[in-house]
Formats: sequence, C-alpha cells, structure tokens
Amino acid sequence: MTHQLLDDDSMQSFIRDGFIQLQSELDDGFHARIRAALEPLDEGGPYGHNNLLPAVPALADVLNEPVVAGALESILGRDYLLHFHRHDHVNLPDEAQPLHKDGDNHSHHAIDQYRRMHRTRFAMLFYYPQDTPRSKGPTGIVPRSQYLPRFDVEEIRREWSKLQRALYFDVERRIGRLIESAEARAAFAEGQKALREQNPALVARMEEADKPWEQAKIPLTGPTGTVTIVHFDAVHGRFSGNQTDEPRHMVKFLFARSEEPTAPSWDSRNESWPGTGENLDPVWSSIWDWHRGERGAAPSAPVAPPIDEAARMGQAYATGAAGRIDSLLADFFGEAVPARTMAAYGLIESGRSVVARLRDELTGQDMSSRVRILDVLGDIGPSAVDALPEVIEACADDIPAVRRYAVEALGTIAQSADPAACEDVADALATALGDEDAITRRNAAFAIARLAPRLSGDLSGLIAGLDANLHDWHHHVRGWAIEALRRLRDPEAQRRALDHLLVARWDPAPKSGDRNPDPRRPMLEHEP
Repeated sequence: MTHQLLDDDSMQSFIRDGFIQLQSELDDGFHARIRAALEPLDEGGPYGHNNLLPAVPALADVLNEPVVAGALESILGRDYLLHFHRHDHVNLPDEAQPLHKDGDNHSHHAIDQYRRMHRTRFAMLFYYPQDTPRSKGPTGIVPRSQYLPRFDVEEIRREWSKLQRALYFDVERRIGRLIESAEARAAFAEGQKALREQNPALVARMEEADKPWEQAKIPLTGPTGTVTIVHFDAVHGRFSGNQTDEPRHMVKFLFARSEEPTAPSWDSRNESWPGTGENLDPVWSSIWDWHRGERGAAPSAPVAPPIDEAARMGQAYATGAAGRIDSLLADFFGEAVPARTMAAYGLIESGRSVVARLRDELTGQDMSSRVRILDVLGDIGPSAVDALPEVIEACADDIPAVRRYAVEALGTIAQSADPAACEDVADALATALGDEDAITRRNAAFAIARLAPRLSGDLSGLIAGLDANLHDWHHHVRGWAIEALRRLRDPEAQRRALDHLLVARWDPAPKSGDRNPDPRRPMLEHEP
C-alpha cells in the first residue's frame, strides 16, 4: 500500500509549529467500534495502557493507514519504530491539565534536566475516535514550543515536583499503588489540594510563570478520526474540561526514528527553507536541512543581546552555523546551566568542525562535562564519527551516567562507521547489554535496533545479550530488545524474537470463550 507522503508546506509546518493534523479515511463505523472496545478498559490498568494494542488490535488499522503512515515516514524516515508505550487518555469529567512536556524517560534523558534533542528522533500520535469539539475537552498544544527549554517554568516546577514526589511515595506506602487503587488516587488528589494550600507562594510563582504559555495554547479540536502527529517535546496538556456527558478518548502512541536522515523522506520539491526573519528561523532552517540530510547555512540571528528564549536559541544556532565555536565552548564548560544548555545547541549546529575539540576534552573533564560532551556528540550523529574510538572507550567508564550516554551515542554516530569499526561497536554494545545499570541496557538495545541493518558477521554475542534481556525488569529494556532482535538481519535473532512474542502475547478475552460485542452478527455454528 502506497504511503501518502507530506508535501513541503506540511513538512515545514511540522518543523515550525511542532504538530500536524490529519484525517483518518476509515469510516465512522470503524471509529464507533474502536470507541466501544475502549469503553470497558481501565485507563491506568493493564488493558488501557501499554497492552492497548492486544486489547484493541483494530487500532493498528489507524496506524497503518496510508495518510498516517505516510506522514510518519515523512517525519521519522523509512523503517520508523513503533514505541512500546501507548495510552488511552479518557476525559470524563475532568478539568484542564497543566501544560507540560512529556517525561523524557521515553525518549532521550535530558541533560541538566533541560537539554533535549531538537532533531526529530521521537514523535507522538494523538487519535480521536469520536468528534472532539472544544466542549469535549480536547488536547491543547503550544505551537513552536518544542525547541524551548522553558527555564523559568521548569525551575519552579522542580520545586513543586519534589513535594509531589514525596506525597506520591507516602500514599503508595500507606494505601497502595495509584495505578491499581481508586482509594490511593483519591488520597493523592486530596494530598495535592493540601499541598497547594500549604505552599501559596510557590503556587503563585508557578501560575505566573505558566501564564504566557497558557495564553499561547490552542485546542486540538477535530471530527471523528482526527489524527495529530506531534514533536515529542511540544508543550501540551488537556485544553479544558469535558463539558458533555460522554467520555472523550485520546489514544496516544509514540514512535522513534531508526536511522539518521540522508535525504528527504517526504515529497520534497524545494531545497531551501523559506526564511521568516523570526527569532527561531535559524533553528527551523537547521532542522529542515537535517531532515534533508544536508547541512546548509543557517540564517543570521539578532546581534543585540537576546531577551527571551526564542531569541537566545536562534542566536546559538546562528553562532554555531558561523563556526564561532570558542565562545560556545566557553559557555558549554561554564557553571551557568541555561548558558551551557544554549551553547550545546550551537555546538551541535557547528557539526563536524567541533568534533575534534570535544573528542580531545573527553578524557580531561569531570563526569558532568563528559556526559554533556557525549550527549552533544550523539546529537551531532554520523558527522561525529571521528570521535567513535573515544565514545567506544567511554562505554566502559566506571561511572554509570557516562556509560549511558556513550552507549546511546553509538546508535547515531556509528551509522556512518566502516564495517571494521562496526565490529568494535557491536562488541561494546554486547558488553553494555549486561551492564548493571538498566538505562545503559536500554540504550544498548535501542542502539542495536538503530544499527541493526549495518551490523554483520558474528552476531552471536548481541543475540545472546538481547535474548537475556527479554525478561528484564525494566520494560524499556524488554521493548527495545525485542525490536533489536527483529531488525537484526539474522535468522536466529528473528526466531528468538518470534518465539518470545508467541509466549509473551496475551489475549484480552476473559478466561475461555469470546463474547460477541455485536449481537447483530451472531457466530455461525454447525448444524447438529
């Protein structure tokens, strides 16, 4: 089935605004059946969360539609990966939700709790199986927010999160897990209300910092079958409460890019980014060129000292594109977290020209600096291949955090490595699969999934390591281990993946026998 790829205008809109809306071509009867299948599921329970596809397998028809699959291919490239996390967000009755960026545990763990990846390596998909006007409490989004760290908001939120986290663990200790207990969820809600009453100054600061973001958000309304594809780091949240007497479902899926772009993956006709002169123009131009597998000259940024995040971000990109890396490196190795966060983006934009400087610094810096260097090298990707030996060496570092980012970086950097270097990469990843740190194991499995088409020769060590992780306690390790086995070009790897899935699959039918959800279509039986 031919995918319906995006055109230049749609792709530019996604890069600029961080989302694009599509319309399912499946009929209303299909979406009604999806709604009926979702109704009895518990949003936070085993049927309504990561097991959503086995519980409602027809949802895969939405993901495989030509218009949807074509948009995903346009944004994430061919052979994009379906992430194992998914969730049906049900809204009845409810209130507006605080704006947020999704937890980066599902993508790339943020450095300094701020620096995430601008380049589109992860995306979300939101699907409405019912008509969703504003009165039904649609998801809200802040356009163009995916590139901004939100320093002021996140710093205040961090204080609030400490209080909430203490409350969360206290409720689970006294009553039980929130995901399993209505009593625990009610106690947590009551505790949150008390926290707000006990910390009025902190609440006031949060509301003041949130105000411009709340003013900028828009509702993602749409008819039945609306699908929205969203940059993973876009600021979003429930726009408003559901004012109707029917539930609103928003089914969320995550996707990941498997390969760094080498050419446009959409219906591309124009090479150049249509400059706008806005503060984020250097950022958008850089992301456009990256999606095209090219490196162009970013537009210039304002020379005057920037006064907001968008202007500072644009200036960082323009500085990197101009090759002025000395000032960026000074900020990058400084103590001021916002300054070094911005500098990191400029260094990534400078690409290959900064790789030698960063490679030389890897051995002489403290742990925090080494982690940030590896993070930048991994974000630069294949152009950082000259640093591959040093990154491989860092995979065996004594400090778990260093190993985490080194192993993750291999998944992008080694995509341009020669076959001999890939053997060393495979050895490092096989070792990392047995690491004591779960996130290092996760990053190793994900890196193997990304590099699988390039790995050859004796893969027995990788296969054995992935097989051993199929029952890991961390579901990210399990999920990426299955994906890596599936994508390795080796019959034994694919056999082990299939054997595991045949055992691990589960059937949503209660006990034995099926209950026909549609009495108008009775099961045909043989005559006696």
